[in-house]
Amino acid sequence: MNAKIRRAGIIAVALLVACLLEVTLLSRLGIPGATPDLVVVTVVAIAFAYGPATGAVAGFTAGMLLGLTPPATGSLGAAAVVYLTIGLVSSLSVDPRDRSVPVILGVCGLSCVAAVMAMAMLTSLLGASRVNWGQVPIMMITTFIYGVILAPMVVPPITSLAKKFTPELIEV
Repeated sequence: MNAKIRRAGIIAVALLVACLLEVTLLSRLGIPGATPDLVVVTVVAIAFAYGPATGAVAGFTAGMLLGLTPPATGSLGAAAVVYLTIGLVSSLSVDPRDRSVPVILGVCGLSCVAAVMAMAMLTSLLGASRVNWGQVPIMMITTFIYGVILAPMVVPPITSLAKKFTPELIEV
């Protein structure tokens, strides 16, 4: 089987599982602050494994998937733009040789913070719904913590799958 088809399969399954878990399980846990952003961490993991272009495509795909998954709120495509940017920037922000565990944890946490802030600004700018700006700092702190917690559970498995099934396409 072609390596690009295997890569597309890995990415599709990872994004689908992340979206489903975030919407069905993580959003209903009732933990304080923001919902853990498993999709952002998954997009960052894909971007780390396959590079900025694939990370951007995965981010756009994830954002559209979340925008179409009930209970979808806000403008369709807003999350796609935010996640596309996260997929692109997260891969470009750190050289593949400098990706130590603290760096990976930090990028995942900061990417989750960037997603919260960008979605709040876009939602406010587009006027789709009212943003409670008083809650945004709390959501940024909690989403950073959740992103750091999720990173070791998401980045290594996706990197491992990429190395095993598509070694000729990975950036690492």
